[in-house]
Amino acid sequence: MKLYGLEPEVAGGFGENTVVSNLNNVRSKRERPIVTHLHYEFSGWLGDEILETTPCFIITESLADSIQRSELKGYTFADVETSVTEEFEELYPGRTLPKFRHIIPQGTVEVNGDNFKNWSGDDFCLSQRSILVVSEKVLAVFKKHQFDHCYIAELDDSNGQ
Repeated sequence: MKLYGLEPEVAGGFGENTVVSNLNNVRSKRERPIVTHLHYEFSGWLGDEILETTPCFIITESLADSIQRSELKGYTFADVETSVTEEFEELYPGRTLPKFRHIIPQGTVEVNGDNFKNWSGDDFCLSQRSILVVSEKVLAVFKKHQFDHCYIAELDDSNGQ
């Protein structure tokens, strides 16, 4: 099975209503944030249907529907609050954003350079460095949607499987 590390477009970041449940540990121990409510504030957008603000990923409702109709495993969805900055309004006057969903990878994998190991077997994984790692099946679904500004790196199985 081939896996791919994805670096989606960053079209904004955490809005003021984002809730991080472990904020003190993020600050003092540099733990990965656990986001219990994601507010994604857009400052731009090139149109891709998957976007990132580390360690969170959002996808359009259209892409979420395609994922739900597939047999992919290793994800959950949560609601996401979206808003736009003044800069966004100046760049894209009158542009209406589609509805987005927060996709939360449930699988795990260790990534070192272009190699992976200790893969949980899920189609959606989050690496130890918050990289979204997906299977070939996920990539096939994504490529049926707007997906032009995402960096994709093929990963090799360092266990030789």
